[in-house]
Amino acid sequence: MADYLASAPEAGRGWLREFWAYVDAHYPTVPLVMFRGVPMYKFEDSYLKGYVMFTAAKTHFATHAIDFDLVSEYRARIPGAAGGKGNVAVKYPNVAAQPLLKEFVDAVMARHEVPRV
Repeated sequence: MADYLASAPEAGRGWLREFWAYVDAHYPTVPLVMFRGVPMYKFEDSYLKGYVMFTAAKTHFATHAIDFDLVSEYRARIPGAAGGKGNVAVKYPNVAAQPLLKEFVDAVMARHEVPRV
């Protein structure tokens, strides 16, 4: 995790810390594992059964999940959001998107019956 954080753009480091802290605080039963060099919260033995992952690119932060319907729903709900089939991406200045991205995380966790603390 430290290596990923160190390699992330400066603009994304605060976002990563914020969202990792959010998941750690509210979903302590979900382990953080490394997946292809990126920290991932994986629910079961395979990422295909569910996960939440956060990435920081040069200009944007992305929240990833395999729940494509939820990805699509939240991308539509967040002004200015973009992303691919499995992620909701927002540009760093869009800090107003953070509450909805956390709500997206909560929706994914609820779908997979991960208890919230």
